[in-house]
Amino acid sequence: MQTRHAVLTLLALAAAGAGVLAFLGSRGALNGPLGDAYDTVASLAASASDPFSAPRTAAAGPDAGDGGSASARKTQAAPLSSAQLGAPLVHGKFVTDCGAPDDMKVVVKVTVKMGRAVDVDVTTDPANAGVASCVEKATREKQWDVSPKKQRATVTY
Repeated sequence: MQTRHAVLTLLALAAAGAGVLAFLGSRGALNGPLGDAYDTVASLAASASDPFSAPRTAAAGPDAGDGGSASARKTQAAPLSSAQLGAPLVHGKFVTDCGAPDDMKVVVKVTVKMGRAVDVDVTTDPANAGVASCVEKATREKQWDVSPKKQRATVTY
């Protein structure tokens, strides 16, 4: 009976540890070899699930190309193309929604990994901290196709 309890305890601890690793990995909080291993496993798992998700096309609705849910995003091992990297930022409606006037220059520098913005830097000319903060937040909420490669894009509005 004690052996059974020991095995169940070990299984519970292993499951809890895997859950913690998955949580930290999905937040980009794992660095070094552990982070690389998580990215590889996540990429393989995502690509293995691709046959189970239907591709979205323009006929799927008005928001089909907006970087929707994770299951609608494409997963790949290779770096994103320039078009994939710029797609969520190409329509700068979020910039004007943040209150940037037409004569304001807004530069967004974003680093993307695993379909999410991991670093965002926004500058405005003339300087406006409120607009910059809003654009940064809106950029962080966007989603890209999933690639384990860290990539950087700069867009000027």
